[in-house]
Amino acid sequence: MYFLLVIPILIVIGALYCYRKDASFNGLDRDEHPLFMMYPLAAVIYDLICKQKKEEVFGNTDVLREIYVDEQPAVSQRKQGCKCIASILAVIGLTFLVCFAYVSSRESVLYEKNCIKRNEAGGGTADYSLVMESDLSDSREMKIRVSERELTGEKLEKLKADAQDYLDRYLFPKNESAECVRGKLNLISAIPGTSVSVRWPDDNSWFLSTDGTIKNKDYEEPVSAALHAELTYFDETWEYEREIMIYPPLVSETDIFNEKLDKALSEADEKSRTDEYYELPVKVGDNEISWNEEKDNTLNIILFLGFVAAGIVLPAMKQDIKKKQKLRTEQMMQDYPDIISKFVMLITAGMTCRGAWNKICSDYLKKKEREENGTSARSGKKRKKNFRYAYEEMLISDREMQLGIPEIKVYERFGTRCSVAAYNRFGTLLGRNIKRGSAGIIDILESESKESFAERRENVRKKGEETGTKLLLPMFGMLILVIAIVVVPAFSSFNF
Repeated sequence: MYFLLVIPILIVIGALYCYRKDASFNGLDRDEHPLFMMYPLAAVIYDLICKQKKEEVFGNTDVLREIYVDEQPAVSQRKQGCKCIASILAVIGLTFLVCFAYVSSRESVLYEKNCIKRNEAGGGTADYSLVMESDLSDSREMKIRVSERELTGEKLEKLKADAQDYLDRYLFPKNESAECVRGKLNLISAIPGTSVSVRWPDDNSWFLSTDGTIKNKDYEEPVSAALHAELTYFDETWEYEREIMIYPPLVSETDIFNEKLDKALSEADEKSRTDEYYELPVKVGDNEISWNEEKDNTLNIILFLGFVAAGIVLPAMKQDIKKKQKLRTEQMMQDYPDIISKFVMLITAGMTCRGAWNKICSDYLKKKEREENGTSARSGKKRKKNFRYAYEEMLISDREMQLGIPEIKVYERFGTRCSVAAYNRFGTLLGRNIKRGSAGIIDILESESKESFAERRENVRKKGEETGTKLLLPMFGMLILVIAIVVVPAFSSFNF
């Protein structure tokens, strides 16, 4: 057992000895290097490893140089190596110490190779796992059950007397004494701290129930009875007998009142069986009675839930607005490449910016009207599908231009209303075209179109990745279910 302490002691001695000889590691950051006292010993081992040209095992030199830019690469490498070696030594030493503590605390079961110590009287039966080896069979693990030490002679007689005293003390918890028994008895089945069991025979049944209740409801005078029990300790059995005096049960005023009330309720029910109403008694003996309905808190609960729901409405609406705003932005970004490409095509064909704008808006209106007329029965659902925020904003701008608002101002207001960076950039670009002329506008718009299509593809890819991530959990659950369906029947067919 003590050989387990050899390694920890050698590590401690080596660390103290080397620390006294080499104090160059004293200035290290204690938070980053908590085992700095072991670094001198670790440095000795590190130098041995360096001779074998294996120092790269503790970390790449280039990476360490990037991390510790204010140190020489060799110094950083040495500190990292010492840190790793010191940690390994600490873990090894701690492991041996834990093993020593475990072995020290673990009590040996066998004495003199083939003896097991019994528990003392009252300690109960103990189970041990031992390995049996024989010339006739292979070694196998066996469960050995060892009963507690049995008492004999004077110790046994003292145990009997103690068991009798225990029954005398704890048999009558709800009674004054054995000479005045009115309530339930505590029928003890075993004496705590011993192996003595107690059995209550049937000859007590004429005055005692199996749960200890005294059958004295009909008694008017005290009755004497002999209480019997049979105590057993291993092969030893002896009798317990105690004379008790059973008295009629004590009846309180509350019990009398409850009995009269039950009787009055029964009589009232008998008298009014043919009547429409059942009249409750208002007086029992000398006691006045008032009847009230049980309080119903349903109304209060409904009111409380109503106020809570009212308080939740506003945050819920705000959250819904945010959700819709997000969906609007996503839809507008989805339509942006199409709008730009259409605009480029129309301008390239010779149209002005205003003409191209008006053409895109009119095409959208025609498509919208055609789809709505074709499915008028589902106009609510189709509006969600056909209603495109970007085109609707363009329609507003088109109407503004028809009303005489300057084209530059219309484009700027369009970008501001959309509140999306891409459309704001598009409106600014068109306004600049009106101010400075159309030179280079086609090239700029084509470049914008290519970027917008690339951005849309990237957004689609991200959406796909997000959807795939959300599906991982249900897919993992289905995998577990399939494994269970396959594995459980297979294991249940084995006979263990």
